[in-house]
Amino acid sequence: MRHSVVIGVLTAVVTITSLLVGQAAHAAAPAAAGQAAGGWYAELPDSLRVCDNAPWRGGPSSAPSDAIVVPAGNNKGFDFGQIGKTYWFAPGIHDLGEGEYSQIFPGSDSVYIGAPGAVLDGLNTNRYAFSGDASNVRIAYLEIRNFGRGKDNNDEGVINHDAGSGWVMEYLYAHHNDGAAVFLGNANTIRHSCLKDNGQYGLSAYRKQVEGDWAIKDLVVHNNEITGNNQDDWEAEIEGCGCTGGAKFWDVKGAKVTENYVHDNLSIGLWADTNNVDFLFDRNWIEHNESIGLWYEISYNATITRNTFRRNGWVSGNENLGSPAPAIYISESGGDARLAHGTSGSPDLNINDNYFEDNFSGITVFENANRFCNSNGNTSKSYCTPFVSPTLIPKPHDDDYLDPINATHPCYTSIKNEPYRTDCRWHSRNVKVFGNEFRFEKANVPCAGTYCGVQALYAQGDDNLPWMPYTVAEIQQNVMLTGGNSFHDNTYVGDWKFVKGWGEAISWNAWRSAPYNQEAGSTLNGVTEPPASSNALDADTATLEGSVGQWAAWYGSSVQRAAGAAHGGAYGLRIDVTEGGGWGVQLANWPGFPATPGVKQVSLWARQGTSGISTATLGVLWRDADQQLLRTDQVPLGGLSADWQEFTGQLTAPAGTASVSLEVRSAAGGAGDVLHLDDVVVADQRSVSTPRG
Repeated sequence: MRHSVVIGVLTAVVTITSLLVGQAAHAAAPAAAGQAAGGWYAELPDSLRVCDNAPWRGGPSSAPSDAIVVPAGNNKGFDFGQIGKTYWFAPGIHDLGEGEYSQIFPGSDSVYIGAPGAVLDGLNTNRYAFSGDASNVRIAYLEIRNFGRGKDNNDEGVINHDAGSGWVMEYLYAHHNDGAAVFLGNANTIRHSCLKDNGQYGLSAYRKQVEGDWAIKDLVVHNNEITGNNQDDWEAEIEGCGCTGGAKFWDVKGAKVTENYVHDNLSIGLWADTNNVDFLFDRNWIEHNESIGLWYEISYNATITRNTFRRNGWVSGNENLGSPAPAIYISESGGDARLAHGTSGSPDLNINDNYFEDNFSGITVFENANRFCNSNGNTSKSYCTPFVSPTLIPKPHDDDYLDPINATHPCYTSIKNEPYRTDCRWHSRNVKVFGNEFRFEKANVPCAGTYCGVQALYAQGDDNLPWMPYTVAEIQQNVMLTGGNSFHDNTYVGDWKFVKGWGEAISWNAWRSAPYNQEAGSTLNGVTEPPASSNALDADTATLEGSVGQWAAWYGSSVQRAAGAAHGGAYGLRIDVTEGGGWGVQLANWPGFPATPGVKQVSLWARQGTSGISTATLGVLWRDADQQLLRTDQVPLGGLSADWQEFTGQLTAPAGTASVSLEVRSAAGGAGDVLHLDDVVVADQRSVSTPRG
């Protein structure tokens, strides 16, 4: 079985005048012909079927005036390097003769166009087609095939091999080449081309790292069909290389990726990896790629809008059961107003007005606690974030996982102090997911493991680097609660699940309730719930994030705010039993928090810190305005174990209720036993309403 990637962009450019970026545009923009109400294509338009349309056959049938005619046959030794000239390839098959490195070195400001039927064939002998450092080159109306001798050209390109600046590549059929069919450099355009069945990528944007700047700027990738790439299965050849897909972008500032048909690639569809910033992905159709549809990794400021995602991730979802294989994977990436956002239109990372159908899972927002600048947990080892100088980590590099890559870099010497503590990390924050339609029919998807059909906000890692100032619990809190990540106003149809923390699933109602508070204004299977009401408890009493809140020892116990007791964030409540014969804890703000009569949803998460406490009881005390006890309700906490469990109760606060207080007590356990509590909620139980019309 093929091994897919495991989760572990000049002239006559089409202008997009009505980008659906941000909330205002999301609320407007009526659907045009062939479009759904959200602005995505309702069905695959013929204009995106570039390989079927064969636009490369549309070149001039006779040589333009003053053009240099390139006859069919062996063109080795032909003078292709003149500046400011037009070369016209006559109909027929052209080759570059024998020699592994026989290739075309174009002249700057020159044009290379083919007649109908013109083919440039590497004969599986030559490695590259067009190379060199010429600028402002145009290549059009050519079929370019068979460059590379079989598994050549790893991380290299066939067309624009040296990533020259100002190149326009259009109306091409580039297929069965080793490596990437096309390399992109500064101010490059690739459009109206079929990039099919190449060894590694359809296209790749990579240049050598530049200190204090981006390696590549201002790309346009428009109206291409990118399909069947990674024929050489490089992930199996170089384990963990992260080096395959339909298209790969690396260290790029400013890219428009629009109206491409990206499908059936034998890996990831579109992949932007490492310090990319200011991207627009608009109206692409991304379907049936073996792995992730679109991966945005340790990068910033993107708008992903009006795209269609169908049936992605089926292979990788089954090969790696430890991660969700989503349609969109946001990994250590988000919005930052300090960086460019003119192309994306927003300082956030917006995922809005897209259509999702029967992908292995939906959207994952993830962060690896151990992945930051100068850590060996970062696979892009020589790169730092754009905010820390030097951005290029100097050699020599220390490859010992527990050590920094370079012990003189400020993301080691000063990482415990601001601004380095913040700026040495790539953060999954300010990700806004809204206005999308998510459809998932489990019977249509080859599900395996626990992550099929999920939306995810989670973080993982290990607290195992002795110099690392971050904890996994802190990063989980940032991703889930404090980082500005928001799902709202989406439509869900099907059997969706929701994942947080370490990757544990929670229900739709829990996802929408405190402390997560996601999906305001969203619907699940046609049902709308009003936004979850606010928690009657204050934030610290509920989540322990800032302090121990109002929790206090009552008898036979002590309490503390502890990182080891965290469920939903960085901290939770640790209860230590100090003597036998029973114990209790309670809230110290008698008579309690303000409350009103009516139906309430009461919940908390609990687990054993030691095995001695198998059961406990949550007491909920309702008092009136005269502080008189009206009633005490009880929520049993039975069957406690070392795994987190959520305990809930639907209670009715009696008439006259003005305040609520809590107590937890048990006869189980003895001195030295420990219980952990977190994410405590007392909130109004709101009725479910069905939308009218």
